[in-house]
Amino acid sequence: MNTAAMFGIPDYEFRVVFGRTCIDYGINKEASNRKKHKYSLQSAVYILESIIFPFGCSRPYAVSNPYSKNGETRHMHMSVDDVGSVVLMVTTMRNNETIRVISYRPASEVEKLQFKELTGYIETNKKTDKE
Repeated sequence: MNTAAMFGIPDYEFRVVFGRTCIDYGINKEASNRKKHKYSLQSAVYILESIIFPFGCSRPYAVSNPYSKNGETRHMHMSVDDVGSVVLMVTTMRNNETIRVISYRPASEVEKLQFKELTGYIETNKKTDKE
C-alpha cells in the first residue's frame, strides 16, 4: 500500500516512523486556538491519530497540497469530528518526526462543499456545544 499516495502527499513530504512519530501542539497555541475557534488542539491530535493509525476507526479525510508559510511547509487536513462535523486542521512536520498541529477549527461552508466533492461526505450532525 502506498500510504503517501493514499493521503495525497508527495513521497518527499511524507514521513512516519513508528515508535518515533508523534503529534503535538504548542501549549500557548492551545489557549489562542480555544479563544479564537472554541476548539481544543488536543482534539485535533486525536483525530489525526485516528487517521494515521486507523485501528478500528474510519474517517473521511482530505489533505491539501503542501504550501509554505512563515518559512515552513504546511498542510490543511479536513476530516470529521466525533459528532460528524467537518473540521479543518493545519499541520507542519518538525525535524524530529513530530507532526505539529497549528490550528483546528470548524470548516467553513465553502470548505464543507469542497470536502463533500472530495469524499462524498455530507455533514448531517450539527454541534450544539463546542469542545
